[in-house]
Order: sequence, then C-alpha cells, then structure tokens
Amino acid sequence: MQELISALRSSPRLTQKGKLKNLWHLVPQVSQVDGNDVILGDDAAAIKTQDGYLLLAGEGVYPPLLKSNPYLAGRTSVLTNVNDIYAMGGRPLAIVDVLFGSDFEEVNEVLRGISENASRYNVPVVGGHLTQEIGFSSLSVFILGRAENLLSGFNAEVDDDLVFVSNFNGEFYSGFNFWDSSSNLSGEEAIRQLELLPQLAEEGLADTAKDVSMAGLIGSTLMLLEGSGKGAEIYVDKVPAPFEVPLKEWFLTFPSFGFILSLRPNNTLKVKERFRKLDLVCERIGKVISGHHLFFVSDTGERNLFWDLSVEPLIGLKILNPKSGR
Repeated sequence: MQELISALRSSPRLTQKGKLKNLWHLVPQVSQVDGNDVILGDDAAAIKTQDGYLLLAGEGVYPPLLKSNPYLAGRTSVLTNVNDIYAMGGRPLAIVDVLFGSDFEEVNEVLRGISENASRYNVPVVGGHLTQEIGFSSLSVFILGRAENLLSGFNAEVDDDLVFVSNFNGEFYSGFNFWDSSSNLSGEEAIRQLELLPQLAEEGLADTAKDVSMAGLIGSTLMLLEGSGKGAEIYVDKVPAPFEVPLKEWFLTFPSFGFILSLRPNNTLKVKERFRKLDLVCERIGKVISGHHLFFVSDTGERNLFWDLSVEPLIGLKILNPKSGR
C-alpha cells in the first residue's frame, strides 16, 4: 500500500496539476454571463440559458503525442472534448481547433484525425485557426455543447457511492499512459455508450460526475473531491483494471472512456445495470466522507492517508459550491 501511495504521489500527472494552485489569483473562479454565475473548475463551463445550459470546454494536446503520432493527437483532441461535454450531462454541438504545425505532413495528419473523429461523434468542425510554423507544433481544440440537467464535479455528498465507469475492451498505448477503448468502436457504438451520462442526469439518477482525464483515475477523483469540498475512502482492492495493466499505472491512465460518478446509494444499482447492459465496467470503488482526506482502504482493513486536500490542494479550488453553499 505504501509503495503504491509513494508511486502515485510522485507522478508528474499529479505534481503538474499541483503547480496550478498558485495561478487562480489571475482568473476569477466565479464569472457571470447574463447575470448567472459560471463557476470555473468543472469539466466544462456551464452557462445558464432559458432551457438548460450551454457548455464550453477546451483541451490542449500533450506535445510529445502530437510529435510522435499527429493523427492520433487529432483523434484524441476530439475524444477528450467530447468526453468533457458528456461528463457534464450534455451533448456536443460543434468544435473549433487551433493548430500550429511544423510541416505539411503533420498538419495533414492532425486535421485528418480531427475530421474523422468529429464525424464519428457527429460533431461538426465549424472553424478555428491554422498556421504552419517551422520547428513548432501545438494543438488545442474547443467544444460547445448543450445540457438539460447538469452533472457536475461540485455536487458529491457525504455517504455517496463513488462509482467508476470504463470500457476494458481496448489496448494500452505504451509510453503515454493511454488506454485506447475508442478506436475499435463505430460512431454509433461510441455515442450509445456516452449517451448514458445525459440520460442519467435527465432521469435524476445522478448529478455528479467527472471525466477521467490525463490526470488518471486518482487525479480526477481528487479534483471531484476538491470541487465538492469532501473527502473519500477508495477501496483499492475493488478498483477494476484491465488484466494487463498494473494498478499503479491504471490509476494514472487516460482510459478513453472513463468517468467517476458520485451517486446517492439508492441509485447505484440502477446505474450499474444501465452501463452493464452495454458490457461496460461499472463498479463501486469507494464512498464520500466528510472532511478533506482521501484514504486508501484494503480488503484487510488497512487504512492509509493518501491525500489531505485541506493541507495540500491539488489545483487550489476554493469555490462557492452551488449545492452546499460552501
């Protein structure tokens, strides 16, 4: 257990997130649009409208991935943005991209990846910015979506079940902590899986979710807890992982399709049934507790502190939680 904790805490995927906590003074954590609060720190900005919410999000692509596999970088840029919108209980509307490419071949492969994956998810690419810059490459993609009812990383409640959802039918992309469970799906299959999230929000079965991002399962769980002002116990031996991926790697892996849900216990079984009907993994891996501590708990009862958010914030969120009034 201690070896696992040490390995995870020293990972750049967490330490790099921690560098953000001193930057929040440069941007407002609560902005206003048309007199309604828009709280920063969720998977997407949720802008209140008369009939629901507009969702706005953006993702930058990991530069080494862009250089080593421009086509995959283009595909991933769409995937991560689409996941952010669905994680908020929404559905995507449109994408724009900003690309600096070092040569024609790289630009061509990135745009091919973006175009093919955007088409697969039925999300039109409606513009952006393109520059060819010798010796320099950078890719960012931005997405607009819409939701009727929100899922949010700010709504976890004490005694909620923490439930991890993923797709283990894939393969590990070595070198980048990337589990590719998306490429082998048709667009129809991929959308059917993602559609479960807004359906849960609209039916009142869930109000709290977080996309498992490049910070991995553990980093995304910490961000959900930090946004909600809560702590948790993670049942380490209950965390499912593909058989070929060691747990300490899986905790830090971007799983293509992966979400953390914080569910009222009376809804957990219903939610599990929804995901399992599509042959997806959906398991209770912990529970939300009061305070700001994240503990790792084993089947033998060993309980170790992994993180104390009150002493060491991950990204430094000090927001007004719209549900709790914090």
